Formats: sequence, C-alpha cells, structure tokens
Amino acid sequence: MGISVVGLIGAAIGLYLGWLDWKILKGVIQAAEMKNRQGGGDGGFAAKFKTPLSWIVFLVPVIGFPVIGYWAGVGLTG
Repeated sequence: MGISVVGLIGAAIGLYLGWLDWKILKGVIQAAEMKNRQGGGDGGFAAKFKTPLSWIVFLVPVIGFPVIGYWAGVGLTG
C-alpha cells in the first residue's frame, strides 16, 4: 500500500481547514471567557478548564481534519 498523492492533497486541504477551525474555536472560547468576566463572573467553564480545552480544540481539528481529508481524497479517486 503506497501513499496517494491525491490523499496528500486532501490532507493538506484538511490541515488548512483544521487550522482555520482551530483559530475560530480559540476565539469563541476567549470571547466566552471575556464575556463572563465582564459580567462580573470568574470566567466560567472556559476559564476553569482553559488548558485541557485548549488542547482538545487544537488537537481534534488539526489532527482529525487532515486524516478525514486523506481518506476523502483516496476514496473519491478510488
């Protein structure tokens, strides 16, 4: 079993989309924390679990999207 060029292109597109998704989700988490702090709270769920949540939000899109992109590229070309 060799590595498919089309699969690698799909993985590269998936990596880009995963990076975009990570940036968006990171901003949403920061906005939720700031909104809670401005309202007089302690930051809420986003502040309490900031480190593990940041890792999950980074790893799932940046690892998962390229894998799905590779499989999609290979699957579509046969």
